[in-house]
Amino acid sequence: MFASLELPNVRPVCPACGSRFRQTRAGKTLYGDQRYQCQDCKRYYSMHNRRYRYPEDVRRKAVNLREAGCSLRQIAQQLAVNHQTVSNWVKMGGVGR
Repeated sequence: MFASLELPNVRPVCPACGSRFRQTRAGKTLYGDQRYQCQDCKRYYSMHNRRYRYPEDVRRKAVNLREAGCSLRQIAQQLAVNHQTVSNWVKMGGVGR
């Protein structure tokens, strides 16, 4: 009856050493995600990467606006982000000075 509700057995994999074994739970992140510690390399990690705060389409739009000739501050004001953040996105996007 409950066979369709079985959860897949997902084992966390250490992003540093690639080990699937000897992974222990080590609390929660600021966002509430489970944090793990690899017992082989002793590093902490979580399953969800929260590296980028802004969505990809916002970053792409900033790069496109810069290519169109808008200043960093104009783009920042339009997208409601800091101008240094826009500058970082432009550098990562490979857009000219």
